[in-house]
Amino acid sequence: MNLPQFIQTGLITAATLLPFTMALVTLYGKFGATGKLQLALALVTGLLLGGFVMYVQVLPKDLVSWTQVGLVGLIEGLGATGVYEVVKTATAKGAEEAQK
Repeated sequence: MNLPQFIQTGLITAATLLPFTMALVTLYGKFGATGKLQLALALVTGLLLGGFVMYVQVLPKDLVSWTQVGLVGLIEGLGATGVYEVVKTATAKGAEEAQK
């Protein structure tokens, strides 16, 4: 897989999985995970889901393929943590505004 194909596949995979990843992170919150634990779970869940989906697409046989799997997992994990932080901050600001 060349670089443009990798970027396209990685971004499509990450964007497709992000709602599912965030649903799982919300579910972790319902089970009592909060703060840094929930943030770490967002990263790990994204890494695992993104890495797994890319693994199935690429079926890595060499270091370059494994690197692609890891990078897509990292993109998904960091995307999930970013969305989690944005939503948490927006929710806190919304609660402050509602109390005024």
